[in-house]
Amino acid sequence: MTDRPYLALIQESVQHDDVTFEEIAPNYLYRAKKEQKSFIMHDVEIGLNNSASLKIARSKSGTYSVLKKAGIPAVEHYFLLNDSSRFSKSNSYHLAAGHFHSFGENMVLKQDDGSQGKNVYQIHSAEELQSKLKTLFSLEVNACLSPYYPSTYEYRIIMLKDEPKLFLAKERTTSWKHNLIGGSLSKEVPAALIPILSKIATDTSTALELDFCSVDILDTSHGLLVLEVNEQVMLDEYVKGDPNRKEKVSAIYREAILERFTRY
Repeated sequence: MTDRPYLALIQESVQHDDVTFEEIAPNYLYRAKKEQKSFIMHDVEIGLNNSASLKIARSKSGTYSVLKKAGIPAVEHYFLLNDSSRFSKSNSYHLAAGHFHSFGENMVLKQDDGSQGKNVYQIHSAEELQSKLKTLFSLEVNACLSPYYPSTYEYRIIMLKDEPKLFLAKERTTSWKHNLIGGSLSKEVPAALIPILSKIATDTSTALELDFCSVDILDTSHGLLVLEVNEQVMLDEYVKGDPNRKEKVSAIYREAILERFTRY
């Protein structure tokens, strides 16, 4: 059994279902077994999503392209290829400057494949844009740009087989970001918002063909906009110190793991 609390919670969710976990690499790779069936679990990823959908969800700009095509309201994300790439045919710095001005000189720059809230910058000047973009490209990653939408609340909806399973709100406090680990407060979602959030999250997971994911939605002056979709369901900060939350998340993962075994 792992000594990582969140991963342990996942494994313990099926402890009464005759599911066992064989360690391959400590705290990282496990083989889940039930009777004659088994699958390899990569970190907290249990393998319910297809590989193409996983790759799209990991790309902020790719996710936006799919959602835009499906008519789902979302924060715009535009791709910037690393300038040192052998496939680069245009100057990414010039493209970034053009977007910066079109966004009213207030935008967000991040790496396109996401990094759990790291390497995300709010940009207010052309000089800062050039500097931060150079920093990202030095990490040998691609970037993406989006306009900055002021928002007090961000909502996260956990989706399993196109059905909303859990809703949580994150209230921004001292930072412009909504990360719980960065000081945002975890709040209950107002009941009046549940139907519309359910509709947007369900449409989003269906469009991306994701069977198990979390959908993050910003509450902005332009309405509710999908910010990003996470192909891995990470709720470790959410469950800390609250037995009721642990029970809810455990039930979701139990259903997901047992569903994985039915796909043989």
